Amino acid sequence: MKWAAAGLVLSSAVVIAITIFSGVSFSDLAKLGYLTFGLVALVSASRLLVQVARFRVATSGLAGDTKLNLSGLPFARVASEFISESTPATSMGVFLRTSWLGGRGVDGGKALWIGYFEVLIEIYVGCGLGLIAAAYALSRGSVALGLTIAVIATVLIVGYTVVFVIPAVKIIKVPHRVFSIAARLVGGPRATALYVRAVVGSLNFSLAARAIVSRRTLPTVIEAVLLTILEDLLEGTALWLVLNAAGLKIDIVSATLAAYGVNAVAQLPVTIGGAGVTELTMQAYLVSVYGFSSWAAVVLWRIATYQVGLAITGIVFTVYLRSASKRPSKLGEQKATPEILAPAGPPIVQGHSGS
Repeated sequence: MKWAAAGLVLSSAVVIAITIFSGVSFSDLAKLGYLTFGLVALVSASRLLVQVARFRVATSGLAGDTKLNLSGLPFARVASEFISESTPATSMGVFLRTSWLGGRGVDGGKALWIGYFEVLIEIYVGCGLGLIAAAYALSRGSVALGLTIAVIATVLIVGYTVVFVIPAVKIIKVPHRVFSIAARLVGGPRATALYVRAVVGSLNFSLAARAIVSRRTLPTVIEAVLLTILEDLLEGTALWLVLNAAGLKIDIVSATLAAYGVNAVAQLPVTIGGAGVTELTMQAYLVSVYGFSSWAAVVLWRIATYQVGLAITGIVFTVYLRSASKRPSKLGEQKATPEILAPAGPPIVQGHSGS
């Protein structure tokens, strides 16, 4: 919670600093219109609904449990977005979603893969748009920026593909040496339980990764991709509204390409939520590709899409955290019972279809 609060303060401080040093005043922002700000914030916030829908699709299609309890899913997904946006690595929200799925009885390896699947789809679609944006920038003579976007987008696609292909092609094996080290640290019985859970978890992660290439999950993949494209178009629409209000008349597709060309660079985990990198890259893109400069438009766009989003997801995260903190007492009582502490044998590995 403290880390998230620090991320919120620091990211907001960057936006304030850019506003001051670029000479943008409140009157400059007001000229773009309160209605524009409201519409942009509304369109940006609607992306959260698309993310919730995609998480539900991924969970229903990949968990392999038709009776899975999905109550509270919207809160968990929106809360996880706050973690992603308030930390340097935008994939950090995966761990909250994994924890939530684990609490619903989904195996740890499969739960992690479901969260990772969402990130993978976002990277493929977003960086694909980024590569198109890079090509367009190069065609307009913006060589340095175009090459930068192209290199970063390619590295992201290749990197995430490698992380996916390895477990999909070859099952991950937990080295037995880990068991030996754990036995010295926590004792034999506990080390055995931890090792078995690690082996089963890694196996289920690999099986879930393999299942993604099966025909059974193809509808899930297609639906997730379509929802991601819709989410990206909403992000492009938000930028389009601001740029049109500022005087740059471009279409929604061009605005979407600009947003995700910039987003590819902002994926570098150098600042919290891409603060600073996003604003500077957007200004550079508009100047070099369209010959258009408006710090007021960039600042307004960033506040309406990022700061407002942080406020909404931050409230949900706080509510979610308080709700979750009320449950450990019961779990603690269960863990204290001899039945839980006694070895119960290896857990059953969930089956899968496809290979």
